[in-house]
Amino acid sequence: MSSRLALSIVLLLLLTASIPVLATEEAKFVEQETPVCNADRSNWTVGLLYCTGEASQGYTLFSPIPSNTTYLIDEKGRLVHQWASPGDHRPALSAYLLSDGDLLRTANNANNLSGDFSGGGTSGKIERISWDGSLEWSWNYDDVMHVSHHDIEPMPNGNILLIAWEERSEEEALQAGRNPDIASDSPGGENNVWPDHIVEVKPIGTDDAEIVWRWHAWDHLVQDYDPTKDNYGIVADHPGRLDINYIGGTGNAAGRADWMHCNGIDYNSDLDQIALSCRSMNEIYIIDHSTTTEEAAGNTGGNSGKGGEILYRWGNPQVYDHGLSSDQQLFAQHDVQWVKAGHAEEGALVVYNNGNGRFPAYSSVDIIQPPMDNGSYTAQANGTYGPDGPVWSWSDDGGMYSGSISGSQTLPNGNVLVTHGTQGTLYEVNPSGDIVWHYVGPVGAAGTFAQGEPVPEGNRAGTTANAIFKATHYPDTHPALVNRSLFPSQPLEDWTDACPHQDAWGWDRDGDGCTDDTDGDGVLDPSDRCDVGDDNVDLDNDGTPDACDALVDTDGDGVSNDMDACEGHDDAVDEDQDGLPEPCDSLLDRDNDTVADEFDRCDGHDDRLDTDADGIPDGCDETTDSDGDGVSDDDDACPGEDDGLDADVDGIPDGCDSTPSEQEAVNQSNASTENTDMTSGDENDTGGDSDRQSSGETIRRLSAGLLTVYLIFCLLQRSRRKA
Repeated sequence: MSSRLALSIVLLLLLTASIPVLATEEAKFVEQETPVCNADRSNWTVGLLYCTGEASQGYTLFSPIPSNTTYLIDEKGRLVHQWASPGDHRPALSAYLLSDGDLLRTANNANNLSGDFSGGGTSGKIERISWDGSLEWSWNYDDVMHVSHHDIEPMPNGNILLIAWEERSEEEALQAGRNPDIASDSPGGENNVWPDHIVEVKPIGTDDAEIVWRWHAWDHLVQDYDPTKDNYGIVADHPGRLDINYIGGTGNAAGRADWMHCNGIDYNSDLDQIALSCRSMNEIYIIDHSTTTEEAAGNTGGNSGKGGEILYRWGNPQVYDHGLSSDQQLFAQHDVQWVKAGHAEEGALVVYNNGNGRFPAYSSVDIIQPPMDNGSYTAQANGTYGPDGPVWSWSDDGGMYSGSISGSQTLPNGNVLVTHGTQGTLYEVNPSGDIVWHYVGPVGAAGTFAQGEPVPEGNRAGTTANAIFKATHYPDTHPALVNRSLFPSQPLEDWTDACPHQDAWGWDRDGDGCTDDTDGDGVLDPSDRCDVGDDNVDLDNDGTPDACDALVDTDGDGVSNDMDACEGHDDAVDEDQDGLPEPCDSLLDRDNDTVADEFDRCDGHDDRLDTDADGIPDGCDETTDSDGDGVSDDDDACPGEDDGLDADVDGIPDGCDSTPSEQEAVNQSNASTENTDMTSGDENDTGGDSDRQSSGETIRRLSAGLLTVYLIFCLLQRSRRKA
């Protein structure tokens, strides 16, 4: 293969590699993966108002307080399933999804109670409803002495923990050491008290249950009011007991028969312990469940060795005579839960801190880490239980306030589900405190609300008619949902779908039912290659729309258009290195002598430097002889003078010799005495010498020219013979 052919092939390959991708290949659209969640609907009033890809996938269960129905929705706010109460009961107030898909819920049976109880959150009944809506089991826990309320907790063994009130007469209260001056709102004008207790029940058949374990707060009292009565002692010395004379409720809750108002319960099977939230005490408690009922009534036994005494308490050390009001951390809180596995604060406690009595009033979700030593909870040196504050807290920058109900749940991805109960609003918040999911319950007493219409106000100031006690999130891996056909339908609220023929879920950010074209380039988001700009604008034809192109480079020189010094040409080609790429450089001058390369007489050198003025720049002049004496400047012994003149032959040219020869001095003296005629004659002779020198120089130059012509002729002849 000839060198010319090889060179041609190389050039062709380089040219082919530099051709941009064909426009037909650029135009191929790849369907994008549907976002986990994608909503920003400022014009919506109910349903899913906002969500991002950080929202947890899965399902959320909630029971609107005004309704008899419990709903399961997906992260996009679509109804997945619902259960109506077979007894037509509103919730009272919680509901949970069991592993077999059944719903376990409290039922508000207040209108049919046997006793005189009338506190907030009254229940008295539990219902278990199958996935298909059939009543599988129900049981009433209400009589003249007891009634369940607020919350329940399903246990791994199939049993259920209930919070309940029990009636204690005025006489019993006085004997226990209660101050008779503390008023009570017990019916009939009596000064009765309703302390809380916990029962564990084992369901039997379809409508019965066996109580297999009990714990009574009444068994763990202390009072320093009357030494003649039961439970007398120093309150501060008994942090495992409750001061029967402590009044923590404010306003109309102060001194009520509902003395403790416990509202949330959770069970930790690893520790075999129960967490309990009691609003009117402004405290949360942990007690030992490993005891027998008999041990739970005393102060020995169980894994802790402390029987039914309080193992840990937090939120308001004033209740056990430690600390000041400034040490209070919890204010009418709800829904204490252990932080589940997977969350960064696993093993801690999370609670909705309502903020009643806190100034300024605001609600927060707080996560606390109880201090433990070898499985036991330890008090601090000052006698209070730590920590001094939450390890994480969120309040929507102080903008969330719910005077009652509400809840919180930590999620495995580190987020927290928040129920702003009195506003019927659910938030999912990431660890940084950003809202990543925002849902407003669309159900009231009369049914669902219309989208876009404001939610009606509730019966109490600052509330709305869509109140929710608390919501619970379930991942799609929950046993109740695995291998179950789930078909999300439409949102719960009354809503008009502007594009019923489109499956726009995940691509309908504004909520009109139509697949979005967010950037308005005529390409719908599922097929959009660049969601922040026009897919059709691709100046450099590299297949990436310019708005999403990290390098828009029309001329393919690796320099972006906005930085390109020579658009349409390679910025790297700059032969004279002057910062101006060719061919945008008006002066290509590689040796920087201000003479363009095409006119340069001495490439690589400054044409302007010609010391001997012979027309050849110094850089290309073989002999630079400034004084014209035939000696190059580099070797010149006497610059500016003729090195050939050395009368005394001392090696120093006469022009630079300060002591010329003695004879030369005599000659110079005689010459000065010559008459005018002789001088004239000498001048004539000098003129003749000059003419002779000029003629000799002309002959020498003519000879050199003829020699050059001859040499060129010889070279041409040799070339013809070789050809």
